[in-house]
Amino acid sequence: MTANASDPARKVTIVGAGPTGLMLAGELALAGVECTVVERRSQRSPESRALGLHARTLELLDMRGMAEEFLAAGLPLRSFPMGTRRADIDLGRTGSRFPYFLILPQGTTEELLENRARALGVHILRDTVVEDVEQDTDGVTLTIRDATGSRTERSAYVVGCDGKYSAVREALGVPFPGVPNTDSVLLADAYLDGPSEPRALSRFSRHGMLIIFPYGGGRYRIAAADHSAAGLSTDQPATLDDVRAVLIRFLGTDRGIRDPYWLTRYRSEQRQAERYRVGRVLLAGDAAHAHSPIGGQGLNTGLQDAMNLGWKLAAEINGWAPVGLLDSYHGERHPIGQQVVQGTRGLLRLSLARTTKDRLLRALVFSTVLPLPRVQRRLAKRLSGLAVRYPAQETNAHPLTGTRVPDVPLVGDDGGERRCAELLREGQPLLVVASDTPGLQARAQAYSPAVVRVAREGGPHGDWTWPRVSLVRPDGYLWWATDEPDTRARLTAVQNALTTHCSATEDTVKIPGRNG
Repeated sequence: MTANASDPARKVTIVGAGPTGLMLAGELALAGVECTVVERRSQRSPESRALGLHARTLELLDMRGMAEEFLAAGLPLRSFPMGTRRADIDLGRTGSRFPYFLILPQGTTEELLENRARALGVHILRDTVVEDVEQDTDGVTLTIRDATGSRTERSAYVVGCDGKYSAVREALGVPFPGVPNTDSVLLADAYLDGPSEPRALSRFSRHGMLIIFPYGGGRYRIAAADHSAAGLSTDQPATLDDVRAVLIRFLGTDRGIRDPYWLTRYRSEQRQAERYRVGRVLLAGDAAHAHSPIGGQGLNTGLQDAMNLGWKLAAEINGWAPVGLLDSYHGERHPIGQQVVQGTRGLLRLSLARTTKDRLLRALVFSTVLPLPRVQRRLAKRLSGLAVRYPAQETNAHPLTGTRVPDVPLVGDDGGERRCAELLREGQPLLVVASDTPGLQARAQAYSPAVVRVAREGGPHGDWTWPRVSLVRPDGYLWWATDEPDTRARLTAVQNALTTHCSATEDTVKIPGRNG
């Protein structure tokens, strides 16, 4: 906890202790910001729900030193199912250190993120419901209710991470336009007999769509959009016989299904909040966007929202954010959310293919288009979240601005060689200096040690070539760069960039909890 922990002007309250809220809480606490999470549930959900993590999410977790414990708990799948082996998306084509989809039940993801948040000093208040949200120019007042009654909670900012039925979004009056999915989807987590398959399986037919993911140890996730049951209410209980009938319809066998430990029906919705920020209140995760789970995009998009927002909100509270940095959260993540909503809508329509025309189109796409190497590479990067690129905020920006920085070796300020992700572990921007710039590393380090870490190139990195000086954001995207050839002009450019992007001076910015 920081010395100013009781100061509402330095506090953030997050509504929702799902993966997005817990990830965001950890990011804020890492930067020395007091954070409280308010959650209506009394405990973490025992249901598996969201299925796993894509490569970009694992890269972000790696930037905070968490990837290894997630990998130890999950099952990596090297391809994503699209009906046939030829059509399956080969995730080994991404160029990431994590060339797979990591199968991991949402409950485990929440447990790992909660452990980290608590270790960093985050308060989590369960059995607590938000009743009202009011804000003014200085902060936000939440009215919350728990077993002891109603009270108010005052914070500098509030972030709604409370799902598609978000109480925070409703209190703000932010429109959540979109359409419901009319199909009822059957979900089951159960055991299947026979040898455990190391890959996912999917079937698309005139009956609809069936997807099976392995958890390992004979356990599987079964998801079916069966046209014959599309109109069933989500209130109607799902049974083992329902799942058995679906498996026989699609596969000709029930695969010996037994011992189900989660059965449910649901209808996904395709919706997006019109605004992710209203004054001092922001939205992230399912509170900001809801869509079909096809492609495993929901949880991953939410965690990436949290990584984008966390360092920006911390910078605002810690006093080094440039003008417009917090607004850039909506500017960057809203278009990404829109792409995910539209992309999953199109993929769902193609997968369900109700008409003969649509089924012929699906067969053509799966047999002819998806196996093409160029299509495979593009879809693998898009599905994995590695294709995200943010627009430059200034004119005449370096061509690489906004791109994902690869996890290449660098020489840190202690002289040791470490990966780029390892040098981002403290959640600070990282200034990378070319080896042919004598003295600039030490000069830059003296200029802004409180906000920015400094490293230099570690040698050749395959296809990636560093600009002569690069400023990497805490979430691993290139923020600013220069290839200025003149050493003196380059130093001036660096000092200007640090002043512009990090409000840094030679007096430095003091961050409570980090440098006293």
